[in-house]
Amino acid sequence: MIQQNQISRGKVIIQIIATALVLIAAVLPFANNIIGHFVDTKSIVFDNISGVRSLDLDSVLFFLSMPLTIVFLVIGGLFKAHKFSFYTVLVSCYFQFSFLIRFILLDKNEILLIVEIAVFVIFFIITFCIYKLEKHYRSIIIIDKFTNTTLDRFSSILYKHNQIDEKD
Repeated sequence: MIQQNQISRGKVIIQIIATALVLIAAVLPFANNIIGHFVDTKSIVFDNISGVRSLDLDSVLFFLSMPLTIVFLVIGGLFKAHKFSFYTVLVSCYFQFSFLIRFILLDKNEILLIVEIAVFVIFFIITFCIYKLEKHYRSIIIIDKFTNTTLDRFSSILYKHNQIDEKD
């Protein structure tokens, strides 16, 4: 009993760590902006980077955050992070697309609002569809468990019935 409590406690700790990694992955693409509020990331320059004469800390943080985000999401998915933590990644993606659109349409203010509303609607529809698919998937799993349990019970009844018939 004690060993089982330790195992379940270990699973909870692993799920908490995986959830934390997913939440960090949602914030990580904005690390250069967050750190930029405290440190002047444009003034810190790394020289002699292959292919580029120099690279500032802002760019280094941005380029480093992209693969780390993917790695943290994969680890969170493998170790069963809490399912609602993945919605923060969708919110993060929404803000990234919003900032990208502002960058692309910097001088076209008349269509910027329309495009931002369209992006919001698209992300809302995507989030709603993911929620509905996940709910449907959970109901399928419950039905599958019920079917397997029923079949196991029926199989054990038939097995016992066969043993009784063989003795007669």
